[in-house]
Amino acid sequence: MGTAHGSALGFAGGVAVTALAGSWPPAALAGLVAVVAAVSWWTTPAGAALTAAQCWGLYASFVVGHGGHLVPDWPALAVLTAAGATSLLPLRPHWSRESPTPRPRESNAQAR
Repeated sequence: MGTAHGSALGFAGGVAVTALAGSWPPAALAGLVAVVAAVSWWTTPAGAALTAAQCWGLYASFVVGHGGHLVPDWPALAVLTAAGATSLLPLRPHWSRESPTPRPRESNAQAR
């Protein structure tokens, strides 16, 4: 999934979690971490970073700062960013290992 679609999916998930668990900050943060981790599985690193930033904005604006007033909560940003980064690393094996080198094909003369 591309960056724009991943970011949009993350924003939609973040809005849903914020609406459902907005009055319980620990539950909201746990739900937003789950959204960031899930979206990071399917999107690009930029999409994961945008999702983490959007979820942090929702958390800082509607859970910590009620009524849409941004109250910067830097520990929440760190948690959401770490969730995105951690979920990206083990799920993308081609980032951590070299791709196998293709073997040259044998010619018909050698195979006979």
